[in-house]
Amino acid sequence: MTVLLAAIAMLSFAIIACTNNDVEPTPYDREDFTPLDGPPPFPIIFNGKFTVDGKPGPVNQTIYAEFIHGGSSPSRTFKGEYVQVILGPVSAADIEHGIITFYLGSRDGDHVKAEETWVWDQVNLPTNQSLDLTFSRLPES
Repeated sequence: MTVLLAAIAMLSFAIIACTNNDVEPTPYDREDFTPLDGPPPFPIIFNGKFTVDGKPGPVNQTIYAEFIHGGSSPSRTFKGEYVQVILGPVSAADIEHGIITFYLGSRDGDHVKAEETWVWDQVNLPTNQSLDLTFSRLPES
């Protein structure tokens, strides 16, 4: 029993000692972030076909979308298709700027901007929107 308690204590110490408490900054930490008043607007849910250099895009790529501050979670692709790129504005700048930009790749690494963008328009409920995206190349891996 004491061996079990000692093992649990050592494991707990190891977990706590190896935990990183550094908080990574988010877009909301920027000085120019002014949150929207009231409840957030409903999101738009994008899906559609995507091509890379004129051919249907490959499977298991990452597509995401961004405003100035707000952005979607990454979405994994199917052969030539993407689904569930969901976002809505989170700041006054997002609504003023009003342009949603789409990317293939990762936020932290190489990413390629789509030729297409979307102009934000207020929706009264979560809205599905089909939008085909065109990328010039695949991101570097």
